Amino acid sequence: MGELDADHLDRTISWVHNSDLPDPTPWLEAGQLLLTDGGQFAGQTPTSPEAYCLRLRQRGVAGLGFATDVIHPEVPTELIDACRRLEIPLIEVPGTTPFIGIIRHVADAEAADRSARLSWTLESQRALARAAVRQDGLRAILRTLSSRLGTWVALFDAAGRPLSLPGIAEVPASVEPAVVERARMLLRKSTPASIRVAEPHAATLQTIGQSGRLGGVLAVGADTPLDSAHSDLVESVIALASISLEQQRAVSDARLRVRTGVIELLLAGRAEEASRSATALWGRMPTPPLLAGQVVGFTGSQSLLDELELSATAEPGILFFAEREEDLLILVAREGLAGVAELLQKHDAAAGFAELHRWEDLSRALAEAAHAAGQSSEPGVIEFSAIADRGVIGMLRNNGGPLVARRMLAPLDQLAPAHRERLLAAATAWFAANTAWDPAARTLDIHRHTLRARIDELGELLGLDLSTFDGRAQLWAAMELSSAGD
Repeated sequence: MGELDADHLDRTISWVHNSDLPDPTPWLEAGQLLLTDGGQFAGQTPTSPEAYCLRLRQRGVAGLGFATDVIHPEVPTELIDACRRLEIPLIEVPGTTPFIGIIRHVADAEAADRSARLSWTLESQRALARAAVRQDGLRAILRTLSSRLGTWVALFDAAGRPLSLPGIAEVPASVEPAVVERARMLLRKSTPASIRVAEPHAATLQTIGQSGRLGGVLAVGADTPLDSAHSDLVESVIALASISLEQQRAVSDARLRVRTGVIELLLAGRAEEASRSATALWGRMPTPPLLAGQVVGFTGSQSLLDELELSATAEPGILFFAEREEDLLILVAREGLAGVAELLQKHDAAAGFAELHRWEDLSRALAEAAHAAGQSSEPGVIEFSAIADRGVIGMLRNNGGPLVARRMLAPLDQLAPAHRERLLAAATAWFAANTAWDPAARTLDIHRHTLRARIDELGELLGLDLSTFDGRAQLWAAMELSSAGD
């Protein structure tokens, strides 16, 4: 039969049918094995083997079994040639082998397969039921699905972000971008739907939840479309996942409200009550010294909150977080900061952190953290101490100070360049001498009355009273921040 025989002989046979009709195709279905004694190829008007095989090929017959030593002593050569050309598997059936025996064998095999699939389905459903009542029900359900199907499983939240599923085979790197893209595409449609991702490492994706309220997407690795038993299992998982996600969302919302209450107690100076409330739910409240963090204008990524919850549960004395108004607040021990930074980067969020040595300073620490967060241009963590080390001028330089300084000094631009430089040089020497007149005048090699006149002129041009500390401080800061004062 040639090189394609092995592939063709691996076809699944749906049933076995026997007929000697010249055209049995009206009674056949695709995937069936046809048995014949070859009566149609004998007699006065024999059927053309070529035309006969062409009809079988068009019908999608899985193969042809030809009985020898009944009507024909051997398989007709013309039939062998026709089957070879049309790539139809041809099986010689000795006359001593009854067709009914072949049919019974296939029927028994099909019955055994149905029984095995039924047993597999029942056991899989029982395994899902056992997983559903565990404390980590959703993840246990997905681990069971992955184990029963022998493949990877991924779950995406309503924002299209993959949820952390420890203990479950991860999405292969080669297909991950396509799976993430298709998951987000399904969520954007906001209606229940499913889709397959093609090779390599194909997958089936199915939305979770009702139209307009999709809770996420379940992705299951599958090189071929899922059969009925596997599809039924996936549907069961989706139903359980939908319930679990809704329950988790309600529980998560309640826990978040408690977290917010704990932070409010801390800010109100009631640290003991806050600690008791947190300990009752999470085991232990982190205590100072800590780093107090703030994500300003938190957009509400459920995936980030889920992963923070996992981290906080795993390390109750290290991490605590809460939403407050429009911000996400994070309290973390120094040793846990790297893990928090990794999570924030993963979710494109930036947080400022400030040192917190006692609960009474929480409000101040959060204000410092909020300021630090405003200085960050990239996801991750920025500490207020790094900003404070640059000093007030450094802070002003990074927050529009040079623009304000140049605006303050703009009246000097109307002067002749030489005169402008004389006035600025006078101010520079004056400040260098701590605003003492005689040392500054000697530095400039001018009379102190001349220096006074230049400083008075400068103050008048800029609208500053340079006899006061406030006026002098503003001029000094403007000269430090402007390019003219560099």
